[in-house]
Amino acid sequence: MVNLTLLGAFIPTFLFVSVTPGMCMTLAMTLGMSQGVRRTFWMMWGEMLGVGLVAMAAVLGVAALMLKFPELFQWFKLLGAAYLTYIGIQMWRAKGKLAVPQLGTAPVLLPRRTLFSQGFITAVSNPKGWAFHMALLPPFIDSQL
Repeated sequence: MVNLTLLGAFIPTFLFVSVTPGMCMTLAMTLGMSQGVRRTFWMMWGEMLGVGLVAMAAVLGVAALMLKFPELFQWFKLLGAAYLTYIGIQMWRAKGKLAVPQLGTAPVLLPRRTLFSQGFITAVSNPKGWAFHMALLPPFIDSQL
């Protein structure tokens, strides 16, 4: 039986987390501008698979492992911060060239497989996604099931 109070807390919590901008939403917006909305759906399918994998890993014990070995969690946070810094520098240096094609030139359309894998890799390597799932999912897990 589903606990309605728990479900009532779960839905708004994850709705809020889902609509906060991050790497995945930035990628979706960038590809939507450069590849078109329909082609960007291929990236979104990869992204959804990656987010599902991260959520399952959090449910199946990554959160418990990180709590048991706080040094490992600290290294994970440092690597995530370094990765986000690297991405930020790359975006700053690109100055929007990756997102919007130059006037008078046709945009280079990426293969569907590339779009799918780009979405998957972005979701799986997103430290914000890992942090949110590890922090938010465990309280909603019913260990009695």
